[in-house]
Amino acid sequence: MKALAAALSRFVAIPRRVAMTLGFACVGLVGASIFVQHVLGVEPCPLCIVQRLTYLTLIPVFFGLAFTQPPSRAHRGLLWGAALLTLVGLGVAGYQTELQLFPPSVTESCSPSLAYMLETMGAGDILAQLFHAGGDCADTSFKILGLTLAQASLLIFTAFAALLGNLVWLRSRRQDA
Repeated sequence: MKALAAALSRFVAIPRRVAMTLGFACVGLVGASIFVQHVLGVEPCPLCIVQRLTYLTLIPVFFGLAFTQPPSRAHRGLLWGAALLTLVGLGVAGYQTELQLFPPSVTESCSPSLAYMLETMGAGDILAQLFHAGGDCADTSFKILGLTLAQASLLIFTAFAALLGNLVWLRSRRQDA
């Protein structure tokens, strides 16, 4: 256990390595979600699509973080952008997990409120088409390691948040030194 803790400590001490790993993790997650949809035939729900797009958006942000210098304005902006996107993903995954734990009545769905949000936020027709998904947000039939996809995504976004918090802490510690 000590060896694992030491290895993790060495890993998180290098911000570039953390950012690259998170970028590759997002690539893998997007690829896995496409595999689950198109190969395994599991239809995504609108909230799943939001999470997929969040992971997709995080890819260039994390890789940008890996290749910018920490004291720069660009690095700071990418770091806070990654934190904001991660919190959005965390919120959506948390909401979907709640829907799965406490399913709404048959007449309720997550789709109308999401469509309403897209219309009121001024998203374009292309984004609206991306959010038309036939899956049920409260469906728990597909699981990985005993977790629904929403629960797994919630854990992943929580880990991202912890690692980004560590990067912010390291950045502030280096500025104080």
